Amino acid sequence: MHFFDQLLLILGLSMDGFAASVCMGMAAGGRRIWPIVAVMSGFHVGMLLTGYLVGASLPDSLAAVYPWAAALLLSAVGVGMIREARQPEEEPCVRQESRLRSVAALSLATSIDAMTVGVAFAVLEVPALRAGGLVALVMGSLSTLGVSLGSRVGRSRRRAARTAGGVILCLLGLKLLLNAVGVL
Repeated sequence: MHFFDQLLLILGLSMDGFAASVCMGMAAGGRRIWPIVAVMSGFHVGMLLTGYLVGASLPDSLAAVYPWAAALLLSAVGVGMIREARQPEEEPCVRQESRLRSVAALSLATSIDAMTVGVAFAVLEVPALRAGGLVALVMGSLSTLGVSLGSRVGRSRRRAARTAGGVILCLLGLKLLLNAVGVL
């Protein structure tokens, strides 16, 4: 997997976290940006590396199905993000979300997809430290931007961010699938 593809994948993965950061920024009103950024980025990196460990422990006898599995996993995560973006908002952003416990819960919920991507990175033999560093950089940047913009931007942008992230993941899944069948 090329570096640009890895970066696009991580960008798509981070859109859910960006949308959550906008919500937390709306709730925090521009205060307490750094704890939110640290928790969001930490959960994403931790879940990615956990998935990487799972993927690295898969037996080599399954190597023929790895590209197919990675393509399907990424596409499934992307479709899930697009579906989620189309659903009506379940809960409005409330002031309580700026508390650290709520931030941690929301960070965990938005970083579960990172575990799947971690498995895919291990299967595709992307170096773990590079993947973790890219996730920290991209998620840190996007969550900083999201929290900062949160008090100024409405909820409509969260849907657009989730949809864009889902589309990116689906397209990367399709590219992996086309590589597996020898088209690309």
